[in-house]
Amino acid sequence: MKYCQSVKIKKVDFDIVKSSFHRIDFVSFLTYLQPVKILEWSGIKNGCVAYFKLWFFGWKKLKVIHKDYINNDSHLKFIDEGLELPLGLSFWHHTHIVENNKKYITIRDNLIFSHSNYMVGLIIYPFMIIPIILRRVLYKIYFKKNSNNIKDLT
Repeated sequence: MKYCQSVKIKKVDFDIVKSSFHRIDFVSFLTYLQPVKILEWSGIKNGCVAYFKLWFFGWKKLKVIHKDYINNDSHLKFIDEGLELPLGLSFWHHTHIVENNKKYITIRDNLIFSHSNYMVGLIIYPFMIIPIILRRVLYKIYFKKNSNNIKDLT
């Protein structure tokens, strides 16, 4: 199953957006109003781990490792590859891409996942993509609110 989205962020410095992806407060903001607990988060560079508990009729764990990290003057990219997956998922691959388009910044989320049972996968599909869909608004709120307070920590 796939889900892709692209969000344009205007009037924010590209380096501020890139550095935000390295910060735990950014991850905390994106998950704040969701039934998600951050158990571990070591960053987005190759080999770093993100470990969450998701509430979906009981707490389920999702653990990913970050790989294929690229950070240069024109874009930031990294992939979350599933290590421990909830709800019978058999595959998780979430690509994050941040691009500088001069007039605005584009943040793309490309998610591919599969379930051991295709029909169950269809049922849980909306629940797995809702946190990504919410980012269409959350990215804009975060950068409007925090763009003057973020320092480059990369």
